[in-house]
Amino acid sequence: MDSSSFRKTMALATAAALILSAVLLLLFSDPYRFRAEPVRSKQELSLKKTALKDRKPIRPTLCRDRLSDNLALIYDEIDGQLENSVGGSFWLSNASKADFACAWKAYSDDHPEVFWISSETPYSYYEMDGELEIEFNYVLNGEELEGAKNELNKAAEKAFAYAPDNPDDLELEVFINDYLVNHCEYKTGAELCHTSYGALVNGEAVCDGYSRAFQLLCRNAGISCAVIEGTSDFNDDKNVGHMWNLVQLDGDWYHADVTWNDIDKAKFFCERYFFLNVDDKEIKQDHRINPVYSPEKHQSGEPFNIFIPKCETERLRYLDICFATVSDLHKDDDMIAALIAAARNKDKSCNLVIAKTLPYKETCNKLIHENYLNDWINAANRYCDGTHQIGTDTKAYTYKNKNVLTIELKYD
Repeated sequence: MDSSSFRKTMALATAAALILSAVLLLLFSDPYRFRAEPVRSKQELSLKKTALKDRKPIRPTLCRDRLSDNLALIYDEIDGQLENSVGGSFWLSNASKADFACAWKAYSDDHPEVFWISSETPYSYYEMDGELEIEFNYVLNGEELEGAKNELNKAAEKAFAYAPDNPDDLELEVFINDYLVNHCEYKTGAELCHTSYGALVNGEAVCDGYSRAFQLLCRNAGISCAVIEGTSDFNDDKNVGHMWNLVQLDGDWYHADVTWNDIDKAKFFCERYFFLNVDDKEIKQDHRINPVYSPEKHQSGEPFNIFIPKCETERLRYLDICFATVSDLHKDDDMIAALIAAARNKDKSCNLVIAKTLPYKETCNKLIHENYLNDWINAANRYCDGTHQIGTDTKAYTYKNKNVLTIELKYD
């Protein structure tokens, strides 16, 4: 080969090498250029769907079923008295005031539709010759009470006006949570604020009003639900009396605190689900549960609950279902897909759950400071059109107790 041919061959080889280097540089600098749009993997729940019109209301007896025969008889006497709502006093034999207090606790916890008995002093009593005279303190009577009952029934029915037509229990529970968060305001001192009527008709309630409204709507939708009492720590307030819910989904029990899901100053949408379907371990981070009923407790007058099932699974923890989970920093399909969906909806935020198998603080630091989030945002922008580009001035917020990292989204 003469020198001229050699030079030409070398020039061609050099050019080919430069082109190959440029191609490789392009591929490695933008690994998403030739990659199909990521699709978020979906957790298979296999929950049974039931048309709204085919759902049968549940008449709750969760607390009654745990009473002794004697206390159950008192419970049934209360039921008969309040079923007719006639007022007046009635007598009980072989019952102490502690027995009646326990039976009333069970009845009121089972019946969120009963809103016309005073929450401060529900009844008065008089003991004579081994018998107990009871008189309930009504806050509404006669035609006014009948009208209010109709209002509550209509409000409970109206709540489902825009519910999914063929939901499973989880979808319907989320709808009920959202309905109360959107339509009820936390307000102390409001009329009937401790009742389901206050929450659903007046749109103003405190924790027990939220909880009884949630219980009533779940019950009407065929979902087993109870109330539970204890104390909680919220901001600077410690050991404050509190009520929330227990809900049964697909055979398992979970805690749900709709009051805490309805935070007036919530910065991000994710906060309405922080206390939806959590287990005992998680709820006990900031809630304390009153002990379960025992004859000793109800005789001493100490606070107690009648019904406390074990909540031991996180299978339907809603944060894990609703948001993408970071379980491996090098497997990014779910996170990019979540950012794409958020950008196309022009959402204000995108939320990620850090898997409990990863160290939360260390993982968040890597995501923020080692450019994982920036890379995922740049990748998401590649799949979105020009009107849905996430800007570079995004901020990240951490919620350690919930293993959540929230990305506040700004758009160019």
